[in-house]
Amino acid sequence: MTTNKVFVFIFIIMLTAFPASASDATLNRWVINVTLNEDGIVDELVQVEIGNPGSNPIDGFSFVVPASNVTVIYDLDHTFSSKGQVVEQLKVQNGIKLIVNFDSPLNSGETWNGRIGFRAENFAKKSGNDYALEIPLNGPQTIASGKATDMKISSDLDLRGQVFLPKGVEVLSVTPKPFRILFQNSLMVPTWTPMNLKITDTISLKGSFSDVLKKIADVDERSKILSKRIKEANIKGLDVGEAQAHLKNAEDFNTNSQNSALSFFWAKDEKSALEFIGYAQNELDLAETSFSSSGNTPVKPTEPVQVTPEKSPAPGVAYLVLTIMGSFMVLRTKRPKP
Repeated sequence: MTTNKVFVFIFIIMLTAFPASASDATLNRWVINVTLNEDGIVDELVQVEIGNPGSNPIDGFSFVVPASNVTVIYDLDHTFSSKGQVVEQLKVQNGIKLIVNFDSPLNSGETWNGRIGFRAENFAKKSGNDYALEIPLNGPQTIASGKATDMKISSDLDLRGQVFLPKGVEVLSVTPKPFRILFQNSLMVPTWTPMNLKITDTISLKGSFSDVLKKIADVDERSKILSKRIKEANIKGLDVGEAQAHLKNAEDFNTNSQNSALSFFWAKDEKSALEFIGYAQNELDLAETSFSSSGNTPVKPTEPVQVTPEKSPAPGVAYLVLTIMGSFMVLRTKRPKP
């Protein structure tokens, strides 16, 4: 065998063992939204963008969910992409591998945008009122020519995450440190941005039920319901100004000011938090009562005041005076001399 034939033979073997298409895929976006339900079941939505800057087609990608059972949710809000996909499951040592097969290969220069939504059992651990959750962010693998290899990571990867805890559950500990812990939709929501999250991180979170936080969430939910009803009444032209004023006071006492129940809860001052929850509940009761009693009264439109300009009396009076004087002069002229 000549030297040239040996080099060609080795080159063919290398292409077979390490297909170029497997290493050409680049992960541009990996955004997770996780909802930890009260029963410990986890709902997760992963938004993904994969680019193919290489010359060979890509057939799909895969990632592992650390759970005992996974149910993929197929609808427009969960598992969807414009190019289409089919998700297969494979049990592996550390959970369930989700294999996302594209309906058609991702060719050179193309980008796949989509989302995968699923429900997972035994992803989180629940013990009484305590919760623990670990979310590994290991990068996905590319599938090309029937082989799976680690996907390249874009230098400006859009990597973000949110975890919605059950109602009334506060954060006891969390790593990596989130950008912020929000109070959103009446729930505690640790939130991460690309500045404080890496694709090799594992989010580790512990939480526990708090009766005080539950009361704050209850008031917040009542406020949102009444706020929606007030907006609808305003559109209809109903007079709900008093209810709106009481609602604003309730929101300020509960969550929307520096001196609120939520602020005191953050500061671990439960006594003050409970006091302001009471203020908020009282204002909310007044708002609901006012809305019920005056919500059917239409707002009276302001009637325009018609200003009638005063007419000057001068022309008419002058005419009358001249008429009287004329008559007097005629009578005086006709009077016979003595």
